[in-house]
Amino acid sequence: MQPSIAVCGVLADYRGIQGEGCVIAEDEVIVGITGSPPAAQLVLDYRGQGVYVTPGFIDLHVHLRGLLQSYKEDEYSGTAAAASSGITMVVDMPNTQPRLATLEALDAKLAALREQSVTDYSLYAGVPDSIEEVRKLASRPIAGFKVYPDDLAHRLDVVHYILDLNNVLVVVHPELPEAEKPIIESNTLRSLHRGCHWETAAVDLIASLRPRARVHITHASCPSTLEHARAYGFTVDITPHHLLLENGEDCLLRVNPPLRSKAEQTHLLKKLLEGEVDAIASDHAPHAWREKLEPLSCRPGIPWLEAWPQMLYCLVEAGALKLQEYLWLTSRGPAKILGLDGYGVLEPGARANITVFRPATRRVHIPRWSKAKQIPYFMEKSCMDVVATIVGGSIVYDGYKISSDTNPINPYKS
Repeated sequence: MQPSIAVCGVLADYRGIQGEGCVIAEDEVIVGITGSPPAAQLVLDYRGQGVYVTPGFIDLHVHLRGLLQSYKEDEYSGTAAAASSGITMVVDMPNTQPRLATLEALDAKLAALREQSVTDYSLYAGVPDSIEEVRKLASRPIAGFKVYPDDLAHRLDVVHYILDLNNVLVVVHPELPEAEKPIIESNTLRSLHRGCHWETAAVDLIASLRPRARVHITHASCPSTLEHARAYGFTVDITPHHLLLENGEDCLLRVNPPLRSKAEQTHLLKKLLEGEVDAIASDHAPHAWREKLEPLSCRPGIPWLEAWPQMLYCLVEAGALKLQEYLWLTSRGPAKILGLDGYGVLEPGARANITVFRPATRRVHIPRWSKAKQIPYFMEKSCMDVVATIVGGSIVYDGYKISSDTNPINPYKS
């Protein structure tokens, strides 16, 4: 039995600011909301300090690497980095080595997450080579399936089968396989070649297959991709790098889909502020130092888990986003996409995943917990201090250190 805990401060979730009060949790679940601290074995009282108590942030698109790529990142280092940013759940991607498209690889990855994660977790299965393998993968506690451009080229029949599964979440990388063929070293030229037309065409292709599954378009980099996705009734997320970073020739800025022009970036931000985005997802993609320094082997991807919630909060501090809109994008929106009713809210019966933070102007430093130390946003502005991260009623991060004395879960495991 988990000890009871009371967390007090300015309570807020996607429905708005509820005022000062306390969230009471026991046995990993929120059991009540009160105006003052009750008798509890542990009380964190931040009332009168301008500290917010909110639902735990969720990142539905991360690459924790692990398995044969543990030199880049592993399940502990990645989830520890997440916890230090107030992220209480991550969902891992299947383009690992080996790819999570066989039962053996999937089970190995689930075991690694179960043994090493300090936050709640799940993962997506990759598209396998056969329909029979789909049924096996779907029997495991996964969040859904992930479709990559290569799957559209070589496994389209299996993709079609997955899309026809009722109420299964299918996350789509929105580019056609042709976008990945030429090898272009210039980031600017990559942005032109891997243009927005490939993204919208991929969304159109998925829609043409008449999916019964719940389709989610991830890391949309273009306003037109958002418009197409929403027209078909798909949910869609965007990344912090497509919102906040300007394109350049540094390898640290190489990412797929590529960073866009300032005009497209501004239009994407406008779409976000108009409420046309369902979630923010980091696409945290760590690499070893040497892989980001070699010009001829520059790997695409940006590590984000120790910075993106704090940097994105600057939109709230600037008055562009309301706090409840920010909390939709970072907690309730991802929970809805993932089909998790007991996440992203502060109410009795919800899982006791809580983020405690105060607004504060800071500069981003080198990551402490993640293995990926190379970042393109070093010394950029951050607008939040994470005071505590609570997973299942246990303090995982106290503002200084990570605790492994927790009980994270995979919410898809019955």
